[in-house]
Amino acid sequence: MSEPDQSEAILQLVESEQRYRATIDNAHDMIQSVRPDGTFEFVNQSWLDTLGYTREEVAGLDIWDIIDESSLEHCQLYFSKVMSGESLPYMDAVFKTKAGDPVPVEGSVTNRYIGDTIIATHGFFRNISERLHAEELERQNAVLVRDERARYLEKMAALGKLSAGLAHELNNPAAAVGRASARLAEALAQRDEALMTLVSHGVTSEQCHRLVSLAAAPAAASVAQLDPLERDRRESDIEELLDELEVPQGWTLAAGLAQAGQTVDSIRRLAEDIPAADLGPTLKWIDATTATTESVEVITRGSRRISELVQAVKVYTHMDRAAKQHVDLHDGIESTLTILQHPLRDVTVTRDFDRSLPQIWVHGNTLNQVWTNIIDNAAAATSGTGTITIRTRRDGERAVVEIQDDGPGIAEEDLHRIFEPFFTTKPQGQGTGLGLDTVWRIVTEEHGGTIDVESRPGRTVFRVGLPLNQQS
Repeated sequence: MSEPDQSEAILQLVESEQRYRATIDNAHDMIQSVRPDGTFEFVNQSWLDTLGYTREEVAGLDIWDIIDESSLEHCQLYFSKVMSGESLPYMDAVFKTKAGDPVPVEGSVTNRYIGDTIIATHGFFRNISERLHAEELERQNAVLVRDERARYLEKMAALGKLSAGLAHELNNPAAAVGRASARLAEALAQRDEALMTLVSHGVTSEQCHRLVSLAAAPAAASVAQLDPLERDRRESDIEELLDELEVPQGWTLAAGLAQAGQTVDSIRRLAEDIPAADLGPTLKWIDATTATTESVEVITRGSRRISELVQAVKVYTHMDRAAKQHVDLHDGIESTLTILQHPLRDVTVTRDFDRSLPQIWVHGNTLNQVWTNIIDNAAAATSGTGTITIRTRRDGERAVVEIQDDGPGIAEEDLHRIFEPFFTTKPQGQGTGLGLDTVWRIVTEEHGGTIDVESRPGRTVFRVGLPLNQQS
């Protein structure tokens, strides 16, 4: 080759090497060439930018200076494999910056040879910090979605349980009102019929007044005090007397007359004072009037009970209040006890309230969820037949609510996990393990309070502390 041709070949080689280096330096991935002794032959600009070194500093480094301690052991294994002639199509590691910050990477490593001798390893790595961060966020979001859904299902399950109990509590007075209304309509019709008969017989004003006084006889109040056997005897005696007096369908009047406070003697006196033809209609009028009064009383009591339940629901849910407000702790506890009256029907509930406690600042109706979960758990712990004691007191700048049951207690090994999400001591299928986790979040995170539990057989106490004079 002539000298000009040789010079041209050298220039082309230099130009090719420059293009190669430019390509390497402009690559987005981190690229490094490492000698068998671990020192760097070269690194590209992305490598320098990511790890924070200058080219001059790289000359004094070896591969172990940039490996994070957490990744050192398996990187040593990787290096020994490469030096034995093995290529690594995939590897992951954790590098560290000049400042010591970890940089997770993944990539591949190949060897460069002269003959059969390895003179360097070429590594191509990409920084996967952002990808791992995105994956972690996605994982956390999935966990959050799962937890939120589980808590939603727990809330719906609790709501279903409360609704079933509340429906039962509402059904009783509603059914009583319905029956009393039907009976009232029938009694009014019977009373009107009896009155029209008496009027047709020429009953006087004085006799009407006497009828009214008979229907309102003070003796009626004492009938409720009679034992069932004595009441049955009185009804039987009255029925026999009405048969003797030949009162039509007297057997249908005996119970009502006994309930009205009438006796054999009072009916005999009445029979002596009025014509025989008026006795039957008079007794029917008294019976119907008594039934009317009783029906009105049942309707009044039933309506009042329904109103109490509706008011308890309003207080429980704060349907008629702002999202945040000052409330009396005891109102929420009482409304919760009313809502839970069905599962508590055989439980003895004892109250030891400090009514001098000031109102506290609460967030919506969430605090009532606390009382619901703890009281419902306490009822379940006593198999629905034990005793629950609820105490309130002041402890410095905190209002303290203690809910105690006399159930078998919580096992010592479970006490420290009792507020963990998804942990439950109930049989499989009977609890999600989120009830007390929800309680803990409401008390501590929403209200800045504290909650703890102590337990032994026959005495388990959940203690909730809530700050007073707080508004935020």
